[in-house]
Amino acid sequence: MDQVAEAAGVSRATVSRVINGAPSVDAKIREIVQRAIADTGYVPNVAARSLVTRKSNSVALVISEPDRPYDTSSSTGSSPTRTSAGSPPAPPARCARTTSTW
Repeated sequence: MDQVAEAAGVSRATVSRVINGAPSVDAKIREIVQRAIADTGYVPNVAARSLVTRKSNSVALVISEPDRPYDTSSSTGSSPTRTSAGSPPAPPARCARTTSTW
């Protein structure tokens, strides 16, 4: 953000107001800062933003498996209780744990 402020000739606070869409920023200054953002290739730091806003924009999914209540080694996929032939289905395949942020 410091490089953007220097390139635009404004303060870091002004850059922050432009990034956050504050209506109090003059249209000409907003355009200059947006051009400096594009020229410098600035990308907001998601981790730093999470610390400031106290929001991670992440979702946790916890699924209990009644047949293995204490096994936390991995999740398994879901499957039907019976196959079309009427026999029990094969055990579900193991799935890798994933996390994602938006």
